[in-house]
Amino acid sequence: MAMHRQSFKIILLSVLLGIVVGTLVGEVLGMVLPEGVPRDVLTYSKSLVLDPFTLDLMVLSITFGCSLSFNVMSLLGIFVMIQILKWTW
Repeated sequence: MAMHRQSFKIILLSVLLGIVVGTLVGEVLGMVLPEGVPRDVLTYSKSLVLDPFTLDLMVLSITFGCSLSFNVMSLLGIFVMIQILKWTW
């Protein structure tokens, strides 16, 4: 059972890393590529937002929120990370 949890954590971390690296690569390519369709396709992004909410404990107030931004390169990053996981396991 512990091996299953460890595997899930590694897979989840790898997918998140793929999203982050893919998004960064997409943004860099967006700065480097000239205006046109390839740049528009690679830099078009969609955001997944968890609206912030506040936990007020009278003495302490904490605000939680999360936002993920996906683009085409993010999907490519996820695919590459899954392939790397397959090759290493």
